[in-house]
Amino acid sequence: MRGEGALLRDAHGERFMPAVHELAELAPRDVVAKAITRVMREQGVRHVWLDARGLGADVLLRRFPSIVARCRELGIDPVAEPIPVAPAAHYASGGVRTDLAGRTSIPGLYACGEVACTGVHGANRLASNSLLEGLVYAGRIGADLARGLAPQADPVDDGAPAALLDPGIRGPLQDAMTRGAGMIRSADSLAGTAATVDGLAAHGYGKPEPDAWEVTDLHTVAAALVHAAGRRQETRGCHWREDFPDRDDRRWRGHLRVTLAGDGTLTDTYEAT
Repeated sequence: MRGEGALLRDAHGERFMPAVHELAELAPRDVVAKAITRVMREQGVRHVWLDARGLGADVLLRRFPSIVARCRELGIDPVAEPIPVAPAAHYASGGVRTDLAGRTSIPGLYACGEVACTGVHGANRLASNSLLEGLVYAGRIGADLARGLAPQADPVDDGAPAALLDPGIRGPLQDAMTRGAGMIRSADSLAGTAATVDGLAAHGYGKPEPDAWEVTDLHTVAAALVHAAGRRQETRGCHWREDFPDRDDRRWRGHLRVTLAGDGTLTDTYEAT
């Protein structure tokens, strides 16, 4: 909608992007997202407004029928009122390194798509490309599984309690990560988020069900992300540190590998390039 002419407005109805970038609402996505985040923080609000009313009903219904329909389902009519918007995580930004068959360093665990770091695009993307991954690495993973997949068997119950977290921590975990480890980060915000994430680890649950497994995985990823983001004292790509706003190739032109041990201990290893 921004590309078609929709405008971003703050809590007072005022445009803010013209003062941020010469392209205003058409600025690169990272610039727009950071600007929205700053306005939300300064004004103490949970969203800004995307005003598409100037496009008119005909354009909105012809060019964005799905968006209009979804907004109306939620009680918002883009033809007559602005839409509340806020930055959100776009899937994953790579990081899980694989070999040419999609295998990770954990036996039996494969990675493919935007979560993976395959090197398909060299160094010009933080994550791999979903379409190319689907055509190339999904096929390679399937072939590798076909060659060496062990026969399926029933899971073994060794009587040990399941180390799962209460699904009720999902909301607090997401809120903490958005506030302190989202678009704009600093040592203080990351330290506060790390403390919250560590505290949520005490909310044991133990009942093996999809919600508990998923929130436990979310917690694991959050802990690794906050730890690595706190260590990387520079700004690069979508990792934006207010206290280290510049890229530092001398110290950080490489990879920071974070490993989660079985006891929950996080260790990191820097690999220079």
